[in-house]
Amino acid sequence: MFKVKQLGIAAAITLFAGAAMASNFRAADQVYVPAAGHASSSSATFVSDVFISNLSDDSVDVSVIFATGTAGTQVPFPKVLTLLPRERRELKDFVKTTLNQSGIGQLIFNACKANADCTPDPSTGLNANYRNISVESRIYSVALNADTNTAPTTGQLFSGIPWYNFVSESASGAGLDKVFIVGVRNTDQYRTNIGFVNASQFSTTTITATLFSSTGTQLGQNSFTLQPLGNVQGQAGSATIFPNFTKGATSTGAYVVFQQSGTTPTADAAANGCPTGCPAFFAFGSSLDNQTNDPTTLEPQYLIPLTNNAITCIYSPDVAACKSGTTIHRAVRHQF
Repeated sequence: MFKVKQLGIAAAITLFAGAAMASNFRAADQVYVPAAGHASSSSATFVSDVFISNLSDDSVDVSVIFATGTAGTQVPFPKVLTLLPRERRELKDFVKTTLNQSGIGQLIFNACKANADCTPDPSTGLNANYRNISVESRIYSVALNADTNTAPTTGQLFSGIPWYNFVSESASGAGLDKVFIVGVRNTDQYRTNIGFVNASQFSTTTITATLFSSTGTQLGQNSFTLQPLGNVQGQAGSATIFPNFTKGATSTGAYVVFQQSGTTPTADAAANGCPTGCPAFFAFGSSLDNQTNDPTTLEPQYLIPLTNNAITCIYSPDVAACKSGTTIHRAVRHQF
């Protein structure tokens, strides 16, 4: 299990990433931000600003789940804010000022037509009152005890990810069960942080991260069991993740493959339309300059070209036959 005191707070939470940077439609009724928070080390404070957009012509209630640690400790915030039609809102230091929380974890945003019933259908997870929102986040650090409104910052964009962009062992038939990140380094100049989250509220799962050299030689492997909405992040080469990837001039140009296995449904999974536990995860990484802490996102990629069916699975999940002839089910229950 990763703990801040073991990794060092800076290494543990200077881990930023995002979804694809190309122009895209990343809005959905349910959006994940896999790494966000408010926490301090001995020298810096890390915070997340959130920018949220209502893309509908209705006022929208937004609920949030904040989940932390490998145990996925969940704190729900039903209808924590309401957005006017087409409103865009900036929320500084979101975890502290809006949620009154501390720590680092993942955020799941749910959007519903204001004052409407958004109880999900137990078999499909759908409701006609769901509304689309998009979420962008910047996670950054300032000097300890500095004013976040005026102090110099070091940070990185972390785009919200639509619920249907998760990776899943159930989608192996479409080739969507594995992802990789490249550019993993542990040299005097650079270090690399990696992370992954269980994106399902209805199952415990194991994520295996395998490190390879640029020529495909396996350099290390670690597996982590995550409870529902549990998450892990840490530095490659630390005692708890790829410890053999020690700092040195040749520890560069590596890549990591992430895969899911051993998914066990929760007791309420079937009642929520997820008899298999709705396996789902996200993986991400960041390469950091050791002198400046300047971060560069290492984005996850699938290992094979996407077929027409695979593309449909990602962008039109409610009509795509992606899992044994069935449509994709949301892996988190709407919190209303």
